[in-house]
Amino acid sequence: MSVLMSLFINLSILTSFAFPSTFSLTELNNDGFSTDLIHRDSLISPLHNSSSSHWNLISKAIQRSRTRADCFAFRSCASGALSTELMASHGEYLMKISIGMPPFEVSGIVDTGGVLSWMQCAPCITCCPQKQPLFTPGESLTYKVVPSNSKLCKSLGGRSSILGDNTCRYSLFYLDHSYSNGVISTDTVTIDSGSGMPLSQRNFVFGCGYENFGIFSEDTTGVIGLWGGPYSLFSQMNNVIGGKFSYCLVSHAHINSRPSKIHFGNKSIVSGASVVSTGLHIFEDSYAVRFKGITVGRQTFIVTNLSNSSSSSQILGFLTQRILVDSGTLLTHLPEKLYNLLGAAMRKEIQLEVADPTNRLRLCYKTFGGKMRGPIVMFHFVGANVKLYPINTFLGVSKNVHCLGFVPHDGVAILGNLAQRDFLVGFDLGRKIVSFKRTDCTKQ
Repeated sequence: MSVLMSLFINLSILTSFAFPSTFSLTELNNDGFSTDLIHRDSLISPLHNSSSSHWNLISKAIQRSRTRADCFAFRSCASGALSTELMASHGEYLMKISIGMPPFEVSGIVDTGGVLSWMQCAPCITCCPQKQPLFTPGESLTYKVVPSNSKLCKSLGGRSSILGDNTCRYSLFYLDHSYSNGVISTDTVTIDSGSGMPLSQRNFVFGCGYENFGIFSEDTTGVIGLWGGPYSLFSQMNNVIGGKFSYCLVSHAHINSRPSKIHFGNKSIVSGASVVSTGLHIFEDSYAVRFKGITVGRQTFIVTNLSNSSSSSQILGFLTQRILVDSGTLLTHLPEKLYNLLGAAMRKEIQLEVADPTNRLRLCYKTFGGKMRGPIVMFHFVGANVKLYPINTFLGVSKNVHCLGFVPHDGVAILGNLAQRDFLVGFDLGRKIVSFKRTDCTKQ
């Protein structure tokens, strides 16, 4: 996603599918597992570009946010059973897995809208440049091609090869015009569980891409699909996940030194006296919660009072009282009327307003010592009030300027990843709840 990550996995359908598998002791003990999420712009990311300035990176992230929000809002970019609407090459987080036996490491972009994981494979007809060697199916002892006349191929919307070799072919298209064409395959997938014992599963379904195009970095080798359907990474490992996952995104001050974490199964449980929970609503490729309003200082704005125009009365076919919880979008998007009220309240609370150096973020302030001081912003969900501090609401765009990390959008409402940083955010698909707990994510 998107998450990705956001991360968003439609696990409501997972229990209907089972895959022959072999798990490590970690899974057998039903402990779940954890692994790293690496922010694409951090120093520890293979995508890091040392020649890019801080503002250049922020500018690109803001543009990715806008594009992703537009895609959620207008949904006009997909076609075909294996198409995805999100931008694979523009993901916010990376994840490492290994494919094959012996294991071959893949640094994949997390695509929270991805229905199928895929990687570039040799021999490649047309491939994006990558520094790491291509995965060679013939070198894996456990690699298999999915036949075109199989139920698996039909359930994925695959097609027969024009070569008549009974291989199941796929085509994936993305909003940014990237694409991958190849063969649907199975092999062993291995993930670092964070406990010193890797987690492995046989017969993992993925795409071997032989014709690929896009603006992918040379340091990535493919896309890891973390969304719904029975063949996403999460869906295929539901035996250990059990419909539960959580993530903890480190604040911007720490992304260069520490990865964020994503937890699955029993390791993902969010507990403690400070936890607040609200109901989870699952849509096509996103998760949402009921949104009641916002408090800034002493002023509270109720969402239901703002839904009196056709342009903002509905979002994605449901009322504006729904807001998506998306780790794949940097900025928080709000209906224009609500955003304007929020901005007016901020201006009363904070002085030293300056011109917007981004030409995209409307409300910016001069800061001293690199720290932004401002009021707590309370997001009111049904049954849960979540306090956002300045690190969640303001984005540092230069050494002495911070801008409000909220933007207006009448097509969709999104709680972005800036607002979620230093929270443990847990999704329990069985109970249909989302939980929030203020957490130092560097200690996860």
